[in-house]
Amino acid sequence: MFSVRTKPRNHLLAQLEPDELSRLMLCMELQDLGIRSVLYQPNTAITHAYFPESGVMSIVTPFEEGPSVEAITVGFEGVVGLPLILGANSSLTKAFCQVPGSVWAISAADFLKSVESSPRLSLLLRRYAQTVFDTMAQNAACNRLHTIEQRCARWLLLTHDRIDSDTFQLTQEFLAVMLGVRRPGVNLVAKTLQTAGLIDYKHGKITIINRTGLEKVCCKCYQIICASIRSAEKLPA
Repeated sequence: MFSVRTKPRNHLLAQLEPDELSRLMLCMELQDLGIRSVLYQPNTAITHAYFPESGVMSIVTPFEEGPSVEAITVGFEGVVGLPLILGANSSLTKAFCQVPGSVWAISAADFLKSVESSPRLSLLLRRYAQTVFDTMAQNAACNRLHTIEQRCARWLLLTHDRIDSDTFQLTQEFLAVMLGVRRPGVNLVAKTLQTAGLIDYKHGKITIINRTGLEKVCCKCYQIICASIRSAEKLPA
């Protein structure tokens, strides 16, 4: 049972005042999500917003002529369902659970009412939206300019930041989507990082063995994205 005396892990919810949080929680339900659980589909009404407590959600852009490409991942620092506060009820993207976890789910109608009645929540969401835009722009530049090893290290570090374990499920199919490459490229980069003693990858699971080593391989995009997330959370008391 949730208690306002114990703040939620989700960074957006945790920054609300106790009375605001109490009112919001009356409209929310904690849901456990398994891998591949869909939060919304492309060009389909977004019926709920989701505040992750754990796990990692992925927002991807599907293509009819090929595999999907990841736009951004969302963990306990954010929310899935931003199109709602921008006045849209659907998106070209698909959102699903990539690493199993739990989310606070709220209906689209209650979500929008809560945003209207809580200036602080509105500000938090608008600042988070800017972080999402900045992260997507950084990801696009990173995918164009940096090596697959650097990009993979960035993705692994951001995922590791959001979970409570060094080991998490990750199929070759998912990693290919995350990196925007074909499976042979996934095999090569995984083997390279594993040979270097940075990760262990087998049976659809990755274990981070040497995080410091991954940080050395990673490009500066990881630090830039982390700084953007921290900046969005610096609100006046």
